[in-house]
Amino acid sequence: MLKDKHGDITSTDMYRPITVTPVMSKLFELVLLQLYGDFLTSDNLQFGFKKETGCSHALFTLTESVKHFANNGSKIHCAFLDANKAFHKVLLNGLYLKLIQRGAPLSFIRILITLYTDLQCAVAWNGSIRYRFDVKCGVRQGGVLSPYLFSIYVDDLIKELGH
Repeated sequence: MLKDKHGDITSTDMYRPITVTPVMSKLFELVLLQLYGDFLTSDNLQFGFKKETGCSHALFTLTESVKHFANNGSKIHCAFLDANKAFHKVLLNGLYLKLIQRGAPLSFIRILITLYTDLQCAVAWNGSIRYRFDVKCGVRQGGVLSPYLFSIYVDDLIKELGH
């Protein structure tokens, strides 16, 4: 899918993969979210990929924090992460380990492993499929569970920066 209609359409960076899944798969992921959602929560300081939060909430928190510490004479150190193509960089074994460490049921983790094992994608161009390739890492762009899984994956980073 073209990310920016005003950019260079010949650049591969202008495209992102979208996972096209059957409605039944999305329903299945919704059921998994309902059953195992308690294991998929992330830090309150994580604003991306969450309902009712986003850039404006992050900017407000940053602005107010800077004001508070500046007014109290403290030094201010900031770290920013540009999570470009973030969903595609999730190492699945690392994600599974993080879920195990959170105490997620093994049945849930086994389901995720099954969903992501032997996953293939194809390039569709001008209405035809050009070639298929194996997917070794990343969560599905457009998947119901993907925002939650990505948030779990980066949650430790947020907790480490908070210390």
